[in-house]
Amino acid sequence: MKNLFSAEFFSQNRAALRSKLPENAVLVLTAHGLLQRSADTTIPFSQDKNFWYATGLADPDLVLVMTPSKSYIILPEISAVRALFDGAVDATAAQKRSGVDDVLPAKEGWNQLQSDVHKNTPLVTCLPASNYDQEFGYYRNPARRRLATRLRRMFPGMPLGDAREAFARLRAVKQPAEVAALEQAVRITTSTLDHVRRQSVMAQFAYEYELEAAITHGFRRQGARGHAYDPIVAGGKNAATIHYTANEAPLHNGDLLVVDVGAEFEQYAADITRVIAVGKPSQRQLDVLAAVRDVQQLALSLLRPGIFLRDYEREVALAMGKALQDLKLTSNPSDMAVIRRYYPYATSHFLGLDAHDTGFYNEPLAENMVVTCEPGIHIPEENIGVRLEDDILITKNGVRNLSEHCSYDAYVL
Repeated sequence: MKNLFSAEFFSQNRAALRSKLPENAVLVLTAHGLLQRSADTTIPFSQDKNFWYATGLADPDLVLVMTPSKSYIILPEISAVRALFDGAVDATAAQKRSGVDDVLPAKEGWNQLQSDVHKNTPLVTCLPASNYDQEFGYYRNPARRRLATRLRRMFPGMPLGDAREAFARLRAVKQPAEVAALEQAVRITTSTLDHVRRQSVMAQFAYEYELEAAITHGFRRQGARGHAYDPIVAGGKNAATIHYTANEAPLHNGDLLVVDVGAEFEQYAADITRVIAVGKPSQRQLDVLAAVRDVQQLALSLLRPGIFLRDYEREVALAMGKALQDLKLTSNPSDMAVIRRYYPYATSHFLGLDAHDTGFYNEPLAENMVVTCEPGIHIPEENIGVRLEDDILITKNGVRNLSEHCSYDAYVL
């Protein structure tokens, strides 16, 4: 399969990043490290997205150094056992892929960095966040913290600048190759969804995990790396849990399935949600689906360059309040507590290298940004959940819905 990203793409990204750094700054970035799954096995590796954006390299434990005059990769020190079992980084291939000036063994590379940083050199990295995200309950990859600790030991008393905002601003506006990768991720996702929704295919599934397995197969056979995030296949009451990922329950006749999935293609994520009826949907289910579709249409009409997502979200929430009133779920369409009970998330988020990508919610949308549009209504007391999600490219004068050709119907095809 043709590679969409050339060494020139990554070299240009580094040049754009350089323009946003202090004069004469030295930037040091780390790849992610491997994380233990259990015993001596590891979780499937996923690269630090800023590191990939600057290098195109998908190997763990690498370090990128950018000085005003050159760029180089520092290879990790790895044991003979690890090299035997996992293989070692091909330095020639890494240089060709990334377009850096050199790829250096660990000792030589760290000595080179020591000589490149002087007393008044601004030293910049992507500073680590806290080890543990309290709100979402996960531990962060420790690679950035490990690098920051090493740099502080190498250069005591020298402040570390933070490149995270510079990366976020660059990544928020997509280049043509990035749009092409997103379009292919979307195509793989939508064609897979339309395939598994066929009556002859759906009839084979008795459990949520069987549908998940068919989607995984569809992604891989079309060249995707796999899922961009944990797939959600949620039937009946499970659809009331926004990020339900167990995908183990039996499929019951009369259920609506919320299927929220996205293929990852060349590191870029699709993020699409449709509902599938198991058997003939009830009139109430169809009414909820129609309400969500109406709100989504309104939301899509609002998206365009120059709008602020905070203002857009307010208008969409009020439209959702009216929809909830029509469904007799509230008598007050402006009651935000009720709206957030049945619609407890934002309509849009940025999309790109991450399913929830970098972006600035208090700044206007601009051409070539990509966002999702995903209103939903979740009614736990009725075991009904509906969410519709599309991937939207912001164009010069409006938007282009990248996933609009994927059926919105609840009926199996």
